[in-house]
Amino acid sequence: MRKTVRTARYQQIAADVAGKIVSGGYKEGERIFARSALSVHYGVSPETSRRAIALLADLGIVEVTKGSGCTVLSKEKAEQFRMQFNDFDSVDSLRQDLARQIEEQTKSMQTLKNTIQKLSESVGHYQYKNPLQPMKMAITEACHYIGQSIGSIQLWQHTGVTIVAIESQDKTMIISPGPYATFTAGEEIYFIGPADSWPRLERFLYGANETDE
Repeated sequence: MRKTVRTARYQQIAADVAGKIVSGGYKEGERIFARSALSVHYGVSPETSRRAIALLADLGIVEVTKGSGCTVLSKEKAEQFRMQFNDFDSVDSLRQDLARQIEEQTKSMQTLKNTIQKLSESVGHYQYKNPLQPMKMAITEACHYIGQSIGSIQLWQHTGVTIVAIESQDKTMIISPGPYATFTAGEEIYFIGPADSWPRLERFLYGANETDE
């Protein structure tokens, strides 16, 4: 599970107090609220307000006097902290936006992957259920066996594919062409066979040829 980095509440309170010092709401040398008053003002626990005051004190923005609350020491340091906090908050916001975008893209990719898988399964299922439904492939000049016959290249022995028809460029259809029919560029062949007949035939007719090595 992805964890999102968030600014702690006590840091937000400290930054808000620093912002009031910068804007002049609290003056240097002025004594401001004690821990209990801070808790009531921001609606947080005493521990949260204690940590906020401790952070301001550690940064030299205020001075804590036991039993008397805290006194503003430095507007300059308050401004430095406020600027750093704003930078951190902006970076954190960008980080969260980026994480959200990545998560959304991951979900989209998973959805696409699932859709492709379902499509693949559906096609495979259709071919399995319809083994006599012919598939079609174009014969181009790139075919290794232009001018050679179906029987001479032992097509069925190599691929398990049976050519059931050949359509010429003028749309003439030859049904059950037989082993002596030759491969001609520009024709389209119709064939039946196993579920993976198309990639098998494509590899055989157009893939790497031993004579090319």
